[in-house]
Amino acid sequence: MDDKLIKYLDGLFAPYSDLNSVKELKEELGGDLQQKFDDLKDQGYDDKLAFRMTIDSIGDISDTIENLVERTQELQQLGNKDFSMSSLRNADLSEVTIHNGRFNYTSLKGSDLRGADLRNGVFKYSDLTDVPFDGANLSGATFVMCGLKNVTFKNCNLQNTKFDKCSLGNARFENCVLENTKFDGSGLSGACFDGQALIGTIFDKTYLTETSFKNAVLRNVSFKWARIKGAIFDGSSMDKLTYAFLNGKNARKAILNNVTVI
Repeated sequence: MDDKLIKYLDGLFAPYSDLNSVKELKEELGGDLQQKFDDLKDQGYDDKLAFRMTIDSIGDISDTIENLVERTQELQQLGNKDFSMSSLRNADLSEVTIHNGRFNYTSLKGSDLRGADLRNGVFKYSDLTDVPFDGANLSGATFVMCGLKNVTFKNCNLQNTKFDKCSLGNARFENCVLENTKFDGSGLSGACFDGQALIGTIFDKTYLTETSFKNAVLRNVSFKWARIKGAIFDGSSMDKLTYAFLNGKNARKAILNNVTVI
């Protein structure tokens, strides 16, 4: 990016440098300004005039920034409250701390929950589609009949977390704590658990069509009445009991290539 544009944006957003939502606005605006600047240069304007015209083109955005800051700070100060029946679509809730929160019948589709501390929260009949939970602490949380398609769980604490009859199709789990996590009756078709350590994890009555457990470690994992046809365990390691079930007469064509029994 042009040095003058960088300096201008740094000065404009300096008071709000600690807010993720404002950082994202800065990045988006920076890309737009650079494009505008380049277009003006291509039209034959010199650097000085192109810079001035670029800055003038955005007008006064101070009100936009202030409104975004006020909304973000309001959400971040709502800890330990009941969000049930609320619409929080596309909200910036990154890094907030809300212990024992209630999010029943709440729309959080597209919201940013990265780094949030939501321990022991309750989410019933909520829409969490396309939500990034990367870095979040969801230990002890309960999700019941929630839409969680296309969510990402990277570096998440999901210890003792319960997903009861939730839709988790295409969800991705990476470097998560999944000890004693329960996915009871949930849809996990196409989900990815590659390389995960699954200890005492419950997949009872789940749908695991084409779910991937490549190179995962499974100890004391339960798949009672799960539909595991097409589930992929290539390169995984598992204890004898887990393997016996997956390879037994009740197994439904799980892919067990290169499995190591430990």
